[in-house]
Amino acid sequence: MSMTAAGALIVFTLGAGTSFVMTSTGIRHAVPYGTANMRHAKRGPLELVSLEYDRDGDRFIVRGMVKNPGTAAVDGLVAAVSVFDQDGELIGSGDAAVEVPRLAPGAETPFVVIVAGAGDVNRYHLSFRAAGGIVPHLDRRPRGVLAGLS
Repeated sequence: MSMTAAGALIVFTLGAGTSFVMTSTGIRHAVPYGTANMRHAKRGPLELVSLEYDRDGDRFIVRGMVKNPGTAAVDGLVAAVSVFDQDGELIGSGDAAVEVPRLAPGAETPFVVIVAGAGDVNRYHLSFRAAGGIVPHLDRRPRGVLAGLS
């Protein structure tokens, strides 16, 4: 076998092997990087029932009520708030566990997050997380109460 034929055979073999690996079922069913743990995949989004904020000196206080409409309980739920200034720069953040350690299916619980050192807040972001990572939520507040900072 000539060197050219041997080189072509090696290139063909490597190409076929790469094609096989890239199209095998193991690759197609792999979980994408950064996704939540699969044991939490059946848990649906929470529902934000109420939300309000207040200022007390340089403290920014966010209060609300969250509901678990799903069929699985959520353990160790934490509400997190990030606050931003007029230029969109992060001023600070805070988090706090919700009132109950285990949010049962169909149950609601209040939460309060206090961010200290947040004098000039222009906007804020609320999120929830639990042991499996970020827990998505849907805003279920009545339309008339969807107001921003003033």
